[in-house]
Amino acid sequence: MPMKRHLAAADAVVSCAQRRATIQQVQGARRSGGRTVGGCLVAGVLAGALTGSLLLAPTASAASVDTRGKVVDVKDGDTVVARIDGKKHTIRITGLNAMELTDYGPGHLEGQCHAVEATRLLEKLVLKKRVRITARHESSKSGKEDRGKPDRLRRSLAVKDAHGTTIDPAAELIRQGLALWMPNEDEYLPNSTRGDALSYSALAAEAAADRRGLWNTDSCGVGPSQNATLRVSVDPGAETVSITNQGTNPVSLARWRVRDSSYHGKLAKGYKFPRGTVVPAGGTIVLHTGKGDNRGGHYYWNLNKPVFDNVTDAPTFMADGAYLFDPQGDLRAAHQYAPQAPIQFP
Repeated sequence: MPMKRHLAAADAVVSCAQRRATIQQVQGARRSGGRTVGGCLVAGVLAGALTGSLLLAPTASAASVDTRGKVVDVKDGDTVVARIDGKKHTIRITGLNAMELTDYGPGHLEGQCHAVEATRLLEKLVLKKRVRITARHESSKSGKEDRGKPDRLRRSLAVKDAHGTTIDPAAELIRQGLALWMPNEDEYLPNSTRGDALSYSALAAEAAADRRGLWNTDSCGVGPSQNATLRVSVDPGAETVSITNQGTNPVSLARWRVRDSSYHGKLAKGYKFPRGTVVPAGGTIVLHTGKGDNRGGHYYWNLNKPVFDNVTDAPTFMADGAYLFDPQGDLRAAHQYAPQAPIQFP
């Protein structure tokens, strides 16, 4: 396994409320003609879609791709089809990962909790609209589709609303809690704050602090052990995820899942805990991404490659997170270990 940098828990983790305060302190309130929400300038409202701050699109100053196209289809909450110079291209939007759809039928969508909501919001933002399409590298493509489907481009999008304000659709989905921040080492511009545009990791931290979307632990309905107090902690160097039960009753994790932002694992479903998995009151179990046999509170993902991204400094600002979902799709605990915007949820 390659050497990996990681942060000590004391340095990497603050509460959602602390992170929110930090964002507001660092960003400040820019009040030059618009109101401010969480440090982001608001210049107008996109009817039916935006409920808070409008977000500036990623800068294209360092982009080798900077073109225009029209979105003709929205596949899900992070993928669109755009017509560029008369040709259709499938675009995997940079910097986010929405929940997965399972039924893509015309006029009828089904999927994981929040998947349909994310898709509908993206449709409101970009469908049948002309968008700006940018990337640092023309060769950037989504990893899965590189195998035999080279036309799935990894790109950032920007669109103007009815007031002429530029909107970053990916940022808005993350801000509303309908997608996870998924950093990319090559297309890294959304990983850092640029002017009035918060980094995607900071937007995720704000969504977690406000319990928006998937950061609401019972938004998909009351789940098993709903009142349990669980804490997730990632050690990216050791490639482990620790789950601690801070309550007074044991919690069964049978059929619960752990995933990273990129959704590694068999059939892209993360790791599912087997029957009989229990976190005792006041106890901890540990998930290892490598190979081994489950025993003594240690569980093994049995993957051949590391899951959790290294923490890096400027300009890439890479990191990742671990997310614990119950069987019905509610996010019950998470640890995003981005130094600039850590999340310890809930």
